[in-house]
Amino acid sequence: MPVHIEDIKQIVTEAGQIALFYYGKVSRSVKADLSVVSEADAAVENYLRLALTSLAPMYGYIGEETDESRPAAEGEDHAWVVDALDGSRAFVARIPAWVPAVCLMKGDRPVAGAAINPVTNELFWADKTGPAYCNDEPLQPARTTTLEPNTFIFGPTNHHKTFAIDFPGRVYCLGAPIYQMCLLAKGAAAGMFFDAAVNLWDLALPSLLFERTGIVMRYASGKPVVLAELMGRSKIPEPLYAGGPEMVEILRQRITPKRA
Repeated sequence: MPVHIEDIKQIVTEAGQIALFYYGKVSRSVKADLSVVSEADAAVENYLRLALTSLAPMYGYIGEETDESRPAAEGEDHAWVVDALDGSRAFVARIPAWVPAVCLMKGDRPVAGAAINPVTNELFWADKTGPAYCNDEPLQPARTTTLEPNTFIFGPTNHHKTFAIDFPGRVYCLGAPIYQMCLLAKGAAAGMFFDAAVNLWDLALPSLLFERTGIVMRYASGKPVVLAELMGRSKIPEPLYAGGPEMVEILRQRITPKRA
């Protein structure tokens, strides 16, 4: 069953509008893993699950808010990977740094998908071929290879506790990993680092955007990030770095995980 990118973009855009309905009107609760969640997460997840499984009933479904993954039908190797509301803490705090995100996987390889920040009107997407886009503009990030006082990168909000940093520039922390990686693909920062707290649904769509823009992801050990190893809903095994190949190597040397 062929799925068209316009259908994915429309569904993600509608998910963003559902989230906007709740924006500024929700109260937060804390899950067992101490992450924040609100009634908006469930509403957007329910919509995306119904819309995507109706669009392609034979495909599997893996969602952050869904406890059990729905397997694909026999003989089918496609699955939806969904983060209904990446950036729930920002969402509850009324900070416009959150996105619903959907990625279509063929086996363990991302092939198409979209994420939207409806507050800033940024729709990030990529089809099965061609460039990655923000709205109608192809993503063409610059390849910064030097560190200066005005160089800035994205990082986790707790980076001062978990990393030893020898970096002359600025570290910006927006919380939501998917949105930060979308902005990295857009060229808003020179690179990114993140602790071992992200999952398949955080990396599926960004890895597709990175593939189309020449951005790489590496673990602290230097190993490449392989999505196939995360299909069982596990978190990444070690901190990761993203950016142009040269910048990733610089960051791995200058920003190192602290020992537990």
